Order: sequence, then C-alpha cells, then structure tokens
Amino acid sequence: MRWIKLSIVFLLFFCLFTMVQEGEVQAAVSKQIFVTVEINGSPIKMDVQPYIINGRTYVPLRFVVEALGADVHWEPEERKAIITCDDKDIEMFVDNNILLVDEIEQPMDTNIEIVDGRIMIPIRFIAENLGCSVEWDGLVFSVLIEKEGVEVPQECIYERKYTDEDLIWLARIINVEGGGLSLDARLAIANVVINRKESPRFPDSICDVIFDTRYSVQFPPAHRESFKELVPSKECIISAKMALEGINNIDNALFFNNVPFKSSSVTLYKIIDGMYFYF
Repeated sequence: MRWIKLSIVFLLFFCLFTMVQEGEVQAAVSKQIFVTVEINGSPIKMDVQPYIINGRTYVPLRFVVEALGADVHWEPEERKAIITCDDKDIEMFVDNNILLVDEIEQPMDTNIEIVDGRIMIPIRFIAENLGCSVEWDGLVFSVLIEKEGVEVPQECIYERKYTDEDLIWLARIINVEGGGLSLDARLAIANVVINRKESPRFPDSICDVIFDTRYSVQFPPAHRESFKELVPSKECIISAKMALEGINNIDNALFFNNVPFKSSSVTLYKIIDGMYFYF
C-alpha cells in the first residue's frame, strides 16, 4: 500500500513538473487599456495612466494642463485645483462635478477624482473650456487635442517608440493569427513580432517583420489580399498596445505555431491556448 501511495505522489509530481516545463502553467495577464493623449500631434508624458469610465476619458490634470502652457494651483484644505490660462480661471473640486469657469458654474456629468495622488479630470470638459478642440480616435485609443498657438514643451512630450501605423499593423497580425484566443495568447503573438523587430535576424520595423519572406513566408495570413485593409478588433488593438508599451509575457521568444515544431534548432518556451512559443 505504501508503495502504491508513493507511486501516485511521484506520478502527480511528474505531471506537474512536465506541465511547467512545457509552459502549460502560466499566470494570466490583466487587461490594460493604454490611452494616448496628444496635444497638437505630440504624445504627452504622464505618470498615471488615463482611463475610461462610462465613456469619459480621465487624464491626470497637471500633465495635460502644463503641456498646454497653463498654470495649476492646488489648495489642499478645500481639495480644490485652480487652472489659470489666457486670463481665464477654472476651479474644480475633488469628488464634485461642478466647474467654476470665471466664477460661473458649469455642471459636468461626472466627478473629479484622485488616483495615486493625481487629480484625474474628464479631459473633454476641461480642454474645451481652455479653448481646445478635442477628438477621440477610438481605433487606437487616443485623445487628440488641438489648440492654435501652443507649442508643447519638450519635457512634456512622451517619446513613444512606435507609431499609430505600427500599432495597427501589429493589431492586424494578432487579429488573423489569434483573434479568437485569450489576451495572454494575443499578447504573446504581439511580442513575437516585437522581439523579431529588435533581433538582428529579422527586419527592423513591425510592418517589415510581418511581410518578411527572407527565409520563407513568416505569417501566411498577412499575404491575403484583404489583410492590408483589415480593421482590427478592439481587443486586438488593446493587446497590441499593451505589448508596444512594454508588457511582455513570453520573454525573448521569436517563433510561434499552432502545432509543435519538429526542428531541434528551437526551444519550446510556453504553450498558450494551444499555441507553441519558441526561442
């Protein structure tokens, strides 16, 4: 009996060890929606990520307002922020939906919040009261603010390592290679493309990696006639942007396939949703 119990324990341990070795066990990543804020075409640097609630995009007040050349003053006793711009004063209170624009009340349909020590504002209300035009690009999750005569200070600009075009190409390849898979798998596919872009073995742009045929066709679905006009899904855009913003769940893997590779020249790293990822 004791021998049987030991055999069962050994078998369970062996199965668990094998699953870990082959990448079957992995922690799921959490979805993060990265919202970009651009002022006159320049992405703005922020230390708290914007977020969306009930269709309203919240951004950290100070970073956006100072990029517009305005001043911000915080009065902690009243939990009030005052923006001064072009002889206009805008007062706002945390946990309140009333703006005072030159002492005239303007109600909003949502409250001012504080997150991680930063005042978070619904950007459209504030920007329009500062004389800006505001557009929402839902395809790439970007707030586009325009104001004539404003030159964004260099220290306010976020030096992104990718363009919107890179984002859309990456989302397209995720869409055709793993659009129906989990976030983990979509993110892993995105990072294979990015890892290739950073590797001397492959081309140095997202688009060129996708269409690379140096060794053979790398991503067959990309060579379908409809691929270049494909509008990627929202979930694929989110996955692509997470990867481009540095969230990586497959380390330096350079290959993936929906069946195991027979070649011994690559090393299996992880299996996600039946997709095999290799170094």
